[in-house]
Amino acid sequence: MVQRELTLSPGTTLTDIVAPASRAGRIVTGLSLSALFAGLTFVGAHIVIPIEPVPITLQTLFVLLAGASIGRGWGSLSQGLYIGLGVAGVPVFAGGAAGAGVFAGATAGYLAAFLIAPFVVGAMLRQSDRLAWQVLSFVVGTAVILTLGVAYLSAFITHDIGRALAVGLVPFLPGAAFKVLAAVSIHRSSQALIRYYGRRAS
Repeated sequence: MVQRELTLSPGTTLTDIVAPASRAGRIVTGLSLSALFAGLTFVGAHIVIPIEPVPITLQTLFVLLAGASIGRGWGSLSQGLYIGLGVAGVPVFAGGAAGAGVFAGATAGYLAAFLIAPFVVGAMLRQSDRLAWQVLSFVVGTAVILTLGVAYLSAFITHDIGRALAVGLVPFLPGAAFKVLAAVSIHRSSQALIRYYGRRAS
């Protein structure tokens, strides 16, 4: 049961809806939802097209939705939890990889961007609930991931920006477009439910 009056806005998230009124309750709820999205990112890492040097996975869909669904701060924390588990040795990364060594590999830039993209998406979605703005928010979040991924590839792996674009950007564009459309659809559906629930609870 919602225990406080809700003010619905474009930035209203799942955390706002389900969290108790108390500060401690909100923290517990935020941590729980962060853990949920860390788990979803793990699942996405194992839905994979194994190309080299960077596999195509469903991870980024959940990275984008983390910022949209539970807010910029909790969304980024969810990816911090995911990456922290992987660095600690839990095989959560694509292909069952684990350990700090992944940050010396081809996927390092993309993983680092997982910490930033939810914050960017969550912050942008707070500004407007217009469809065009929501699409732009998810496009920008995707661009953050791809840009940092390609930059790392170029600087440390291929030492060639053309090669980095060929292996780290071009193969991902069709999937990125699909994930943006899927994220927008899921987000708008969830926002409709939030508005409905919020009106009933108020």
